[in-house]
Amino acid sequence: MTNKLLAATMLLGISGSVIAAGRDVHGSAPPACRVQGVWEMVASVQAGKRTEFTGALERKLVTKKHWMWLAAATRRDTLPLRTPLDTANYYSINGGFGTYDVSGHRYTEHIDVFVDPRLQGKSLVASCRVDGNQWFHTFLASDLATQPATTPASKDSVTEIWRRVE
Repeated sequence: MTNKLLAATMLLGISGSVIAAGRDVHGSAPPACRVQGVWEMVASVQAGKRTEFTGALERKLVTKKHWMWLAAATRRDTLPLRTPLDTANYYSINGGFGTYDVSGHRYTEHIDVFVDPRLQGKSLVASCRVDGNQWFHTFLASDLATQPATTPASKDSVTEIWRRVE
């Protein structure tokens, strides 16, 4: 009887440890969309057309509660620096940062600072799916617009595809 009780206790203990490992400190299940890490933009899909991302270097850093996005044009180091605009582009880096939350497959960024200051203080809601080392981040471009949308929502949908770097 003692061996059966010991075996049952061990089984319950191991099962409880496995279940607890998949939950956060508050006991809730982990979010369906695990985005913490460092990501590199690789492509986007708009109106059904996939475009590989080669025009800039973009990284998104996502911690437990915060995100930061940085982008710089590729080959900006080759600009001739003949005009003030050349110089501005040479030193230009775009970006933004803020907090975020995830609920299931819904990812919401709360923008504190952004390259377009009119978006500061706003929130961007997106669907989120992580498959292996890829993050599919889908939102409506009109949600970023500061003017009314002129395209149908189906063509307005943008999916950014990010590759996990770390």
